[in-house]
Amino acid sequence: MNAMRCQYEREVIRGQQTGEYSERLMEHERNCADCREAAELARALRRDASELADQYEPPSSERVWEAAERHRQMNALAQATRFLRILKIAGVVYGLMVFLWGLHVLAARGIATSWLDGKSLNAVMEGAALAALFVGSGLWYTLRGDRQRAN
Repeated sequence: MNAMRCQYEREVIRGQQTGEYSERLMEHERNCADCREAAELARALRRDASELADQYEPPSSERVWEAAERHRQMNALAQATRFLRILKIAGVVYGLMVFLWGLHVLAARGIATSWLDGKSLNAVMEGAALAALFVGSGLWYTLRGDRQRAN
């Protein structure tokens, strides 16, 4: 029923629900087909709702807490793996840059072993050590921070 067809429908339904049913409303319900239909529909809906309420049993608090804990753990895992994915992408980009730099050095000096002199090898070793230091310190800081938040 989309629209009220009688101006007393709400009063009839409210009176039926609260028990405050005046003689005037009872008489109106007997004489008005719209109010009679609305009252029957309201009684049927209330009866169905009470039957469903008897059948429904809410989940135990233990089950709710387990679901909340599972949800929290999944969020923490997603956050941790997001950072690891970023590190993986950064590693691939770093590897690609080292490869391109190596190609550049080979092209500039010719493809011979003469480019492996002491200065070039020293620069490569320093760059690799700095990269390992930065990635390692970033991982240590992040993992240490996650452990402190969990406690």
